[in-house]
Parts: sequence; C-alpha cells; structure tokens
Amino acid sequence: MRIDKNVLTPEDLLILVQIASELTAQINLKTMLQHILDKACSLTNSPDCSVILHNENRNTLYFAAVEGDNSEALLEKWGEFSEQQIPIHGSKAGKVFVSGKSEVYHELENDLTHYKEVDRDLKSSTQRMVCVPLIVSGHTIGVMQVLNKRENNYDKRDIALMEHFSSLAAVAIRNARLFQAIQAYMGYYTSGQTDKDLTEIMVELKKPAWLEKLTIIIPDMRGFTQLVQFADSPETAQKRLNEFLTMLTEEVLKHGGVVNKFLGDGVMAIFRDSNYTIRAVKCAFSMVDRFNELKKIWNEGSNIDLDFLDIGIGITTDAVMLGTIGTHTVRDFTVIGNAVNLASAFENAARDGKRILVDNITFQAVKDIIGKFEGPEIFELRKPGQKVGHPFKQYHLSNLKQPVHTTVFISHSIEDRDFVEKELTAVLPEHSINTWYAPDDIPKGENWVRSIREGLSRSQWMIVVVSKDSAKSPWVRKEIDLALADSRFEGKIIPINIDNTDPQKVNEWLISMQAINAYGEESVARVICNRILEMQ
Repeated sequence: MRIDKNVLTPEDLLILVQIASELTAQINLKTMLQHILDKACSLTNSPDCSVILHNENRNTLYFAAVEGDNSEALLEKWGEFSEQQIPIHGSKAGKVFVSGKSEVYHELENDLTHYKEVDRDLKSSTQRMVCVPLIVSGHTIGVMQVLNKRENNYDKRDIALMEHFSSLAAVAIRNARLFQAIQAYMGYYTSGQTDKDLTEIMVELKKPAWLEKLTIIIPDMRGFTQLVQFADSPETAQKRLNEFLTMLTEEVLKHGGVVNKFLGDGVMAIFRDSNYTIRAVKCAFSMVDRFNELKKIWNEGSNIDLDFLDIGIGITTDAVMLGTIGTHTVRDFTVIGNAVNLASAFENAARDGKRILVDNITFQAVKDIIGKFEGPEIFELRKPGQKVGHPFKQYHLSNLKQPVHTTVFISHSIEDRDFVEKELTAVLPEHSINTWYAPDDIPKGENWVRSIREGLSRSQWMIVVVSKDSAKSPWVRKEIDLALADSRFEGKIIPINIDNTDPQKVNEWLISMQAINAYGEESVARVICNRILEMQ
C-alpha cells in the first residue's frame, strides 16, 4: 500500500523531526518506544497502540511495547517471555510481518480471519486497525499498530503517520539491540526493558570497581556429557544445549537479572536493585519448571531415556567487587569475591534430588516465600590442595509457598497516603496480594459510598491504617462499620499502627483485633502476607 506523504501537515512533520532527533540521543528501548506510541496514539486519535516484534527462537510475535488501558495485561500475558504468543500464520500482524506491506482494517469485529485470542483474553474488541511493518536495513523485525480510532475510520494521513513512526521505531529497536549485543559481550546482558539510559550504563561500565551487595545464581545441566554421547548427531546435542541456555537466559531476563557469563552448559547471572534476592530465587524455581518441560519434549523425541538429565542451581548473596576489568580495548563486566566461589560450589553440590542450594543470607531474605526446605547443613568450601576449609550454612529449597491471590481493601486517611503508597500498594502485589485503594479506584464523579461498597464487595480482607489522622476521619470509621456488617470480613480486618495511636480512637471495634506495628523489624507487607496465609 503506497501512501502519498504529502497528506501530512507541517505540525505532523515537526513532531516526526523532533522524535527523529531524540533517537540519536536515546538508546533506552523502553523509553523511546513508549514515547513513539504516545505520539502515534495522540496524532491518530487512537486509544490503543502497540509494537509487536518477532521472536526468532519460537518464530512467533510478541508485544514489546503497548499504550492503552490493557497495556500491563498485554505485556504480562503476551510479552517476550510469556507462554502465549501471537502466531505468524493466522493473524493480521503476522500477515503484515510476512508481506512487509501496510494494511488498514475497518471491520475486524466480524472478520473471521482476525486472530481474536488476545481480544478474548482481555475481554476487549478490536474494530479498526492500521498495521505497518517494522523494517530496518531491508529486514522486517515486527509490526506496529494503532487500534480503534475514536471517530471515523483511519485515513491516508493516519497510515502515512504510522509508516513514518514505524521507520523511527525500527531504527530505535535496531540501535538498542546493537547496544544490547555490546553489553552482552561485556557481561552486562539485560532485557532491554531497564529504566537506565545510555549515559547511566556507560558511566557504570567505565567507573572503577566498587563493592556491592547482590545475589549470584549459577544454574547448570546435570548429565550433559552423557547426553552428548547418546545424541544421534553433534547438531542434536548442540540444539539441546542451545535450548537449555536460551531457557536459562530468558528466565534471568524475565526476572530482571543480568546474564554475566556462559559457563559451558550453564550460566552465571547477577541480581541487583530492589528485591534482588527474592527475584533470583523465584528465577531459580522457574528454571526448574522450564527444565522439566524441556526434558519432557526431549524425551518424546528420543529413543534413549533422558531421565538422567537434571538441573543444579547454586545461589549466594553477599558483598562482592563489581566492575569492568581488562584492557582499554577488551573489557569485561564481572563480579569477584567469595560469593562467586561459593555459588559455584553450591551448584556443583546440587545433585541427587537437591536442585536449589542457597547460603544463609539468601535463605534469611526469602524464607517467608519458601514452602519446604532442609537445613541448615554445614558446607565446607575448600580451595584445591587446602586441607582446612571455611564452613558455610547451606539450605536446600524444595518449593515456594503458594501465592496468596487475594484482594485487600485499604482504609486510611488521606494524610497517610504516602505510607499507603510506599509500604502497601507498591509492595503487596509482589506477594500476589491485590489492593483496592480509594484515591486510585474511585472514578471522578462516582458516588463515594456506592464505590466503597463496591470496593468491599471485590475484597476479601481489610487493612486499616491506624494514625492520629485516621482517628479524626469519619470515612475511615464508616468503612470499618461497612466491613463489620459483612460476615465475610469476620476475623479478616488487620489494623496497622503507624504512630502508636490507640486503635479504639479510630473505631472501638478495633480493640479486639491484633494490630501490626509498622515500625517492627519485619516489613509490613511480609507480616500481612504471613497472616493471610495462616488464615487460608
């Protein structure tokens, strides 16, 4: 489909020039794609817009960036590392990807050839769409689309804009991937969805080594040598190793880690920033699950019983030296310290049914999410030829606790909003606890009491923030009274005291309920999670 670019207004062209100039200074793929999508939605009067890329390993398509009401759900369920992906054959996006030609659709709701699984999953309906290919250096890497224009159908101007936007997006993706490849060769391979920009990354890669507390994870395949011996060809052995290493890499990136090194039939990854130890351990359990799936597939295609294959994972947490070492021309971002040696030793010891071995610091950080474990046992780390080693506590982790999957209603005074957002709404979802939070969840113009009742009907628990301000709030008292009138909340109201105010001053019924001290040694979210789990 050839479009006359003269249909664009001077204002359109100015915005395109501005975005093009920004591309030269921006290597953060996440930020740049979101900016392009914002502009594409605005200029085409569309509520929804997305960038869909090709997954070469699976030969499918996935959502890389989304703008719209369902953006988070789309990225979670149909993103790069999701089980569900868009088929190339049988979808409009796949058709444009294969042909390399733009398409416009105005009656998709009744189009039998339209792939509707995404719509069904999100309980939405795609009616109108412009879909354009992402082409860079003659290679199609995905598609970009806008959907459901608010007024009228898409016109020639919309298509021309989208073709320009897709050219800019393709360049942004190509540049980000090139830089990502350079990072990977330096031992700093991340998902590309990091919030750090080019300047921050380059500063970190160039600065002198520093001490940092982080978590190291080393997974490795058990029985690979035997697998090579039984393989019908070197190509088969290589294919299975690549599938295994790809799986490990995907899980590290999915959980926000950094792939630092490939170690034969394993990898070394590091986890930093917020909740780094919890993310590393969850990553390990996901690796175990994915390995079981891989082995099942391999067994189905082999006459040899491959049950001798297994995975072993060592995880340690401690302060290590972190930084880039080497010459001016050849440099490597890496970690140096005893924690690396210990993680490697744990990985080597993870055998005979023990798949995930962790040190004491790791265990203490994740014990509240662990269902079954053994230990501590004393593990002696020795260097070659060393007669006396150093003793370390070692734990064997068997499984994670089942997630809570519940919703809590948060009753609070507006003056306590900072505490609620920092300690509750930002953290509880990490424990699979959803929150109903009045300032966010009551639409403007809604009847307050009706909305509160609706929020309570969606929730299974109530959290009451007890403070001098909530003691003055008639609304907090009213919300508690409404919950007490519902038998579902019996025994399921949790007061959280943030300034030693007497709970009776908020509502006299709180005197019989065990309050949580917000300034205890454990995090509030962790205590809430444990209390809910005890009641389930």
